[in-house]
Amino acid sequence: MRVSVTLLLFLCVSVFAATPRWTPASFHGLTVGQAHREDALRALGSPDADQRTRDGEELIYKARGDHKGDLSVRLDRSGMVSEIQESFPVAIPRTQIYKELGSDALTARFSWARCAANALYRDPHGALELTFYPTRGIVLWPDQVGYDFAAMLYVAREPGLSRPPACTVRR
Repeated sequence: MRVSVTLLLFLCVSVFAATPRWTPASFHGLTVGQAHREDALRALGSPDADQRTRDGEELIYKARGDHKGDLSVRLDRSGMVSEIQESFPVAIPRTQIYKELGSDALTARFSWARCAANALYRDPHGALELTFYPTRGIVLWPDQVGYDFAAMLYVAREPGLSRPPACTVRR
């Protein structure tokens, strides 16, 4: 009886401790999902380029990221910061990122659902492996080889859909 209670307790703790709660990212004082266009301009200055997108607007800052990469601040239609991306000029090795951010990163595999406007969804057999820091709201995008990192995304919530879109389910 004692062994089964201990085993059950261990199982519950490991399940709930396995995935830390997602926290919206903060970049130079801009909290993704809360900051607005005016906040971005105040924190980062005038963008080098500004373009309208299907979903809102994108402010582009050339070589102004923490790693000397280009920054893209994506705004939704209401002007709220929905994502900040730094594209690295040269892929950064995994070991360097772990040294900088810590080795508590998690990884998960994802697939693209072409039938659902290219929605990204979790898939244990997916070809794309993302590395992320849930408590910091950071997602690292792999380079073409898949080991080093090409970009860092600052987001408000966990990447991708939690389950495949209905159009991808085989019947």
